[in-house]
Amino acid sequence: MIYSRNLFFYIFSFILLFSFLLGDNDKSSREIQKDIDKRNHELNNLRNEIKDIEKRLINKNIEATKSTEVLIDLTNKISLTEKLIRSLSKEEKNISNIVKNMDLKIDEMNVRIIKLQKQLTKRLQYLYVHGKHGTIETILTSDNWNSAIYKIKYLDVLSEYEKKLRQEINKTINSLEFNKIKREKEWDLKNQLIKEKKLEGKKLEKDKKNRNEILESINADKKRLEKNRSKKTRLITEMEKLIKKLYADKKSMKKREEELVRIRSAQKLATTGNFIKMKGKLPWPLQGKVISNFGIIRNPETGTETENVGIDIKAPSGTKVKSVLDGVVSTITFIRGHGNIVIIDHGGGFSTVYAHIDKINVTENEYVQIGDEFAMVASSVSSNASKLHFEVWGNQKKLNPTNWLINK
Repeated sequence: MIYSRNLFFYIFSFILLFSFLLGDNDKSSREIQKDIDKRNHELNNLRNEIKDIEKRLINKNIEATKSTEVLIDLTNKISLTEKLIRSLSKEEKNISNIVKNMDLKIDEMNVRIIKLQKQLTKRLQYLYVHGKHGTIETILTSDNWNSAIYKIKYLDVLSEYEKKLRQEINKTINSLEFNKIKREKEWDLKNQLIKEKKLEGKKLEKDKKNRNEILESINADKKRLEKNRSKKTRLITEMEKLIKKLYADKKSMKKREEELVRIRSAQKLATTGNFIKMKGKLPWPLQGKVISNFGIIRNPETGTETENVGIDIKAPSGTKVKSVLDGVVSTITFIRGHGNIVIIDHGGGFSTVYAHIDKINVTENEYVQIGDEFAMVASSVSSNASKLHFEVWGNQKKLNPTNWLINK
């Protein structure tokens, strides 16, 4: 595993990555313009993404409206079906009661027929026994002729009445049986219709449940899209602020670059602001032994690897620290446990970093010349541990300082 040897790498990376927030001055105006172009491209992408989200939201709203209409229709159909089932059930019950009453009447009629049948049986038995002399005996046993005739007519009328009564009862039973069968058919029809409507109601309930699930899914999609739209809208606002800040930084950097060129031109400095031409020619920030080189360093005892993004030069505390080239102090900061840090912008995207220093005598945005003493090596708990940490950065990339410093 590779551990950072110090926090300066993270500090400087933070400054480079978030220069638009900190207003860093280590980038050239040309590089800032590249950032502006990049951010504008991102901004256009965000706006296009929001347009796409808006279209999708419109479609989702249409889907939600349609699903809501279907739900309302299903709810109405379910309500009507339930109402129809209640009505059919009531009719079914009424028919069932009518059929029961018919059964009672039929039973009553059958009882009457049985009684009538018994009466007729007795009369037939009587006629069978007395049939031959029935009329003569009736005459002889009568008080007079008129009484005899009356009795004979009475017997005939009674016989005819019983015959008609039986016919009427049979007719009534037949009518009741017919109506009963008719009512039973109606009951069967109503019962079948109720079953069909109940099945239809179950299907409607299932369709309603499915439609509710669809609507919930649509609303969930809408909520997610709206959340995403809000997020991207916030990003657009932040991006617009960033671009505005970058334009301000570019303007400020342009002025600084022009000022640096003017100062260098006025002082007729040999470097003329071209840092890259000084590769291998830069003077050392102080005299001392390099105790930690640039790059990956492996600890032989622990086996762990650390990365040093600069070099560490051993020097007594109080040793004066010099600028390796003319430039403008862009950043002065302090990190607990790592001391003071000064970053000097040399133009063209190149900067140098000086850390573990004290008694800084320059301010931010101040111009320094090559060889100017602007700080001292800070004291350490151990006198043998005092050192200067020195880094070189070019266009946001860490560079090996020993490749840029003049060979001793």
